[in-house]
Amino acid sequence: MANLKAKASQVTPATTAEGEQGYTTMSKLGALWTADWKLQLIAAGLAWGVHVGSLTASAAEIPVVGGGAGTVIDSAQPELIIGVDAGYTLIPMEAHVSIYAHPVDDKGINSILLFADRTSAPQVAPSASSTAATPYNLLDGSTSFPGRARQAISGDLTVAPIMDELLDYVAVQSAYTLVAASGGSAAATLGVKMDYMPQAPSLVRGPCQVVLCYGATNASGASGMGVIKVAVVPNSYFPVS
Repeated sequence: MANLKAKASQVTPATTAEGEQGYTTMSKLGALWTADWKLQLIAAGLAWGVHVGSLTASAAEIPVVGGGAGTVIDSAQPELIIGVDAGYTLIPMEAHVSIYAHPVDDKGINSILLFADRTSAPQVAPSASSTAATPYNLLDGSTSFPGRARQAISGDLTVAPIMDELLDYVAVQSAYTLVAASGGSAAATLGVKMDYMPQAPSLVRGPCQVVLCYGATNASGASGMGVIKVAVVPNSYFPVS
């Protein structure tokens, strides 16, 4: 019986020119390497995650107020941004966000917005009040993120992100709950959740950024936490001509 040999290509994905022949690949363990596109990028150390929100030393959650320092969504004051400069292609892989609001009036809109800016990367030194965020490599111990990320932006950025591409949008309308004892109505806590996991992700060339915003139209506002996961590869991985 003949043995099947393949090129080990688990760590460094091999890119082949259009029309050229390539090798069947295998993992470092000798198995045929047929992982999906996400796992291939993760195993190569080319995928990162970044989050907004944190925990105290006693493990109590610290959500971030949406709408910058206000309540309604403001793209100049997003909750989380991650992006790269020219020469790289950014691939939005996933985003998981959860917010809650305490409606003070009926029919308020509570929403989460995720979009891509295809024209600019996160600024090196934004003028707004914000916190620098360090994306973590999904392959623990691998390389640092080749771009920038910021969270909890509560003042207008010098250059506001532009929604060139809508990635996902979730909105829920507030509604009063019936109070049986009085026959009246009262406000209730409202939760909104986004789970963005595209089957056909966009390949966005730098300078670019993925932007997360959330908020509420009523005065109570909305608070939440979330994570964005992206892959970043050189533009040569996906030639346009």
